[in-house]
Amino acid sequence: MAPEKSIQVTIMGRSYPLRVRPEDEALMYQLAATVDEKMRAFREAHPEQSELTAAVIVALSLAEALYEAREALRELDETFCEAVQELLALLEHPESVVALPEQPARDAI
Repeated sequence: MAPEKSIQVTIMGRSYPLRVRPEDEALMYQLAATVDEKMRAFREAHPEQSELTAAVIVALSLAEALYEAREALRELDETFCEAVQELLALLEHPESVVALPEQPARDAI
């Protein structure tokens, strides 16, 4: 396992030291930039709210996006598994395949 690397990310003008795997460094900077952007947008839209409130709202927004992505992935996984099961059934029982009627040839334009 590669040794961790110390980096600093800045969110809302505050610096946060992190330890990351070297291969995750660029991603962590991108994630921090995304959090910073979302917090700044929230604070701009709601200047009366505290930085802590902005952080909580952004965390909830990101958690919701993660949940939706996981649900979409779960649905795709189910659809994929169903398709694989159907294909396996066809391979096990090729006699059940119904031939499609031949389509008339189309003239070239």
